Amino acid sequence: MDCDLLQKIELLHAAGTQVVPAHGGEIVKTLYDILSVLDSKGLALLAFDGIVVAATTFAAEKGDVFRKRGLARWLAIAVIVVSLSGAALCLGVSEISYRFLHFVDCAAPDKLDYTAEIAHLSNLVEWRTVYYQIAWALSIVAIPLFLVMFWVSLDWQKPDHA
Repeated sequence: MDCDLLQKIELLHAAGTQVVPAHGGEIVKTLYDILSVLDSKGLALLAFDGIVVAATTFAAEKGDVFRKRGLARWLAIAVIVVSLSGAALCLGVSEISYRFLHFVDCAAPDKLDYTAEIAHLSNLVEWRTVYYQIAWALSIVAIPLFLVMFWVSLDWQKPDHA
């Protein structure tokens, strides 16, 4: 039996609806809660990566890093690329690419089967956790790269007194 989202929600709240597996609704809710936590963490990391890119650009411009050849220039570029890569992964963590309860099957007029929905959401949780972990690692790498870039870009020569 094919049904739309509204019919699935009505069946979910109707008395006597059979659910497969027995606690399928709670399992799906837990998976959506996990996706929500990943989403909020991904958005926070996305904001952090944006701050790192902005700070790098500001420091590099103040030190005239982009106009000079050398290590500082390559470090600034590396920080920006690493941070933007992490930001792109964060967008993948926070992406809403699924329709809610899309894979829940209305097996009968009084039966909801969550098996495919649980499998699909479990797969999303696994992949988005991997994306988040990689984005986190990239952000961790960007911090010392930024500090080295900032240190190298400073002009350590004493000014000439004429």
